[in-house]
Amino acid sequence: MPREPDTLIALPRSFTPEDMAKLFRHPKKGDPLVPSPAALERYEGNPADACAFGYRRAAEVLVEYTQTHGNETFLFYPIVFMYRHYVELMLKKLIVALDEPGIRRSPELSEEQRKKLCQGRKAHSLQMLWDLVRERLKALGTGTPEDIEGVNFYIRQLDEIDPGAVSFRYTNAIEETKARLKKAQKAGLDVDIHTFAEAMDRLANYLEGVDNQLWASIEVYNEMVAECCDSAF
Repeated sequence: MPREPDTLIALPRSFTPEDMAKLFRHPKKGDPLVPSPAALERYEGNPADACAFGYRRAAEVLVEYTQTHGNETFLFYPIVFMYRHYVELMLKKLIVALDEPGIRRSPELSEEQRKKLCQGRKAHSLQMLWDLVRERLKALGTGTPEDIEGVNFYIRQLDEIDPGAVSFRYTNAIEETKARLKKAQKAGLDVDIHTFAEAMDRLANYLEGVDNQLWASIEVYNEMVAECCDSAF
């Protein structure tokens, strides 16, 4: 199906009276606004999973939308930002997992190091976060050199185009952002948003695979500790 040209607002092809009423209705005092946490409470897993996976899924939905409706111009910002934010959340999630006693092979994170994961500009540096993950994966003996090299290649490029997690949230430095994007293109190759999404899915699948492997090992360790404690009494 051919894609429609980019337009600022996607309007329905025909209007019903109800559509018109919604279109011209302004906010009113007393309107329901803040969403209930019911959807969050239905999820029984780790909230960090729901948050990270949600950003990935939201990016995927927008990419799917552009394949049939276009609008890459307006959806470019949120797509790149949400994929990038997903990677940041997953790297932080892996750092926490790799610091669990059952699989820790590096010095335990200090309180200061944990604060740096949440505070300041460096807390958003994908390269800094990946360096922490990479050295701990190597100490644990997880990940092939080829995989580590490939992930590092992806992370470095993401960090170069958006080092502070603000390049695709605001447009006050849009010319600098566009210059970084152009600089990242290989000669004779112009990467579109769909090729970018395919690459991000490869990165996401790797990070989630490592995450699943780590937490499976942590669960086994915790079960062994629990059994030892039970047998001691």
